[in-house]
Amino acid sequence: MHRTMQTMREKNPDHLPSSSSTFPSDQHPHTPTQTLDTSIWCRLPPSLFDRILHFLPAPAFFRLQLLSCRIRALLFSPSFLHSHILLSPLRPSFAFFPNSNPSSLYLLDPTSLSWHHLPLAPLLPSHIPVAPAASSAGLLCFVSLTAGPKTLLLINPLSKLIANLPQNPTPRLSPAIGLSVGPSSLSVVIAGDNLISPFSVKNLSSEMFFADTTPTLSPWSLSSPLPRLCSIEPNRMVFSSGKFYCMSVSPYAVLVYDQASNSWSHIQPPMRRYLRSPSLVEFGEGVGLVAAVEKNRLNVPRSVRVWSLQPCGHSWVEISRMPVDVHARFYENCGGGESTGAFECVGHGGLIAFVAGTNSEVLLFDMPRREWRWAPSCRYPCEGGLKVFAYEPRIATPAIGLLTMAS
Repeated sequence: MHRTMQTMREKNPDHLPSSSSTFPSDQHPHTPTQTLDTSIWCRLPPSLFDRILHFLPAPAFFRLQLLSCRIRALLFSPSFLHSHILLSPLRPSFAFFPNSNPSSLYLLDPTSLSWHHLPLAPLLPSHIPVAPAASSAGLLCFVSLTAGPKTLLLINPLSKLIANLPQNPTPRLSPAIGLSVGPSSLSVVIAGDNLISPFSVKNLSSEMFFADTTPTLSPWSLSSPLPRLCSIEPNRMVFSSGKFYCMSVSPYAVLVYDQASNSWSHIQPPMRRYLRSPSLVEFGEGVGLVAAVEKNRLNVPRSVRVWSLQPCGHSWVEISRMPVDVHARFYENCGGGESTGAFECVGHGGLIAFVAGTNSEVLLFDMPRREWRWAPSCRYPCEGGLKVFAYEPRIATPAIGLLTMAS
């Protein structure tokens, strides 16, 4: 068998490996695998082999780019990248960062239920501390943690492309950050936590960065003032139909920034007096809200519920509740106690991923199927819990090149 495989490699060193050739640490033992017929792949003409690569989803290249110099050169050639954008199927995934080490990226592919480790330390700056803050269309956004004007860094972890945004002019501590990336445009919003003195912050304003194919001299611009009495949490925003959404606390409210009108508004969430750990999530083309609900005085069992924002933009409809047995396990992961502990979640491509407190277990909710299931355990170090972001692996992210035009 070893001689046969060696002979095939000599005939065509760029042959596609069988799935058993993938990194064993990246696959869960219960993940179904498909063995590719190497007797077919090794006889394919190089031109046909290259054409097939155009149709593979981006996660397939985690192992393919290790095979030969020719394939590595092909993957990042302009002609291949252009065709891959048009032909490759999109595969929504989830990016997890250990709270103790934000320079390690653990990618969960919900389709194959496999984990991949992408070290980011060589791509991140060593002179300033940064943390993941947002994601969109194959790009991850990192923000500087030091108080003051913020440094934002965009990274494509597959192509290892890096771009810095111009530093925003307003000093802030821990603002909320939103990112929206399109084929030929890029938008970033920074909101809240204005530093009004070295020891005091206040939620006063937001700033907008926009880049497209038309160069602009002053990319950062102040947007309209934030709604009065808002208290924005330093978490991610959700983007849908030209609007950024984020949570405000004390009391809970959903803040909405409309890019077209350059204005802020707010929406009252459902059952806001009884919510715990509310999070906004992407629902395909819409927006959802996930939160624990606790009404002890009314003798209502604890639960985690999912609502969808209706097209009118003002009302919510409950679409699912976490099953009792699933909630019991999730509740323990949150720390137990008299109330449900902190957790976070993110939506992407019809799925919602949940992580609880310092626990590394990942719960997935399939919205179209109304199905709850636990993901395979992450086999990498997860001390201190995980922070999760929606992520869509892409070899090509043309929008990152717009930053050189807007600088």
